[in-house]
Amino acid sequence: MKLKHLILLFLTYISSISVNSQVTEFNKKFELPSIVEETSGLLFLDGKIITHNDSGDEANLYELSNSSGNLLRTININNASNVDWEDITEDNTHIYIGDFGNNNGTRTDLKIYKILKSDFKKNNSISADIISFSYEDQKNFSNSNNHNFDAEAFVVYDNQLLIFTKNRADFQTNVYKIPNIAGAYSATKVSNANVEGLITGATFCNNNFMLCGYSTTAIPFLIYISSNRNSGNDIFNSGFEKHILNSEVEQRSQIEAITSFEDGKFYLSRERVNNSFVNLPQKLYEFKDERTKVLSSESFDIDKIKILPNPTSNLIRINSKKKIKSITIFNTIGKKVLSDNSPHQEINISHLLKGIYVIKVQFNDTKSYSRKIIKL
Repeated sequence: MKLKHLILLFLTYISSISVNSQVTEFNKKFELPSIVEETSGLLFLDGKIITHNDSGDEANLYELSNSSGNLLRTININNASNVDWEDITEDNTHIYIGDFGNNNGTRTDLKIYKILKSDFKKNNSISADIISFSYEDQKNFSNSNNHNFDAEAFVVYDNQLLIFTKNRADFQTNVYKIPNIAGAYSATKVSNANVEGLITGATFCNNNFMLCGYSTTAIPFLIYISSNRNSGNDIFNSGFEKHILNSEVEQRSQIEAITSFEDGKFYLSRERVNNSFVNLPQKLYEFKDERTKVLSSESFDIDKIKILPNPTSNLIRINSKKKIKSITIFNTIGKKVLSDNSPHQEINISHLLKGIYVIKVQFNDTKSYSRKIIKL
């Protein structure tokens, strides 16, 4: 393959990596109350859990006890309706509710409700500002369950909203951005990744993204993305890490939402599943991921890490003041093809086939850094 073709592929192809995760201490916390059997979004605010149902409920948010899961309060959004609420997120001053579920691809009324946190804390009936949007590249609105314009996850990122699609046609996810202020917008596509499944929830904390979802055979998974601010909104530019929840969660669980509740700790919710295969109650899980913890004063400055040369035909050097624990190379389907568990700052890839790979550098402080590379 010619160099210019490799470079073009490098810039446009998003590769996935599925490696040993740092997800630990995965536990069942408690069964959620029956009023939220179809829990579809999660938020942790002032020591309490906030959730909501998807379609079929009133425009309500439910505040739950963090210790018992008992219902503490019901908050109604009085100028909203729940067509298909799918996720909830926040910034310093506001809560955002995503009414953008689009199972059949026919909706032309996609919106996000924006409410003041100060109103939420003081009142049980509040009003919302409305952010309306459509996808810039959706041209077909015919009824189909084989399309890429459903969404069940979003976050606030750099004072805008990033929406992750739940692609029913190709099982990837597209990322669209819109402003986080009231108005009507055309959502711009800014990133894409082949997650090989359906994304159902997202959270952003300490410059890291955590997504949840499940495969076409209903096997739950987590997606970790380390934010690289130099890539702008193309958050999948450096790939991602996928953790399959083979044993942690009952198979055929419909994992729907995720939120951070403490430094490096997360909640994950499952809606009730009752079909010919299983009967599973709505439930909340918790787990840890050390990669997302706040760094110490000896900060992990991504701008000071250099992987050179790139492209290369033989040696790759890692320039960093941090002590390296290991270096691993993955191909574009996530298979480990080379590893070095010694504290070297270089690795020889001369024997690998020409193409695109992902290099993962693990540091002694448990932090890691991933980047796509080209082998000439």
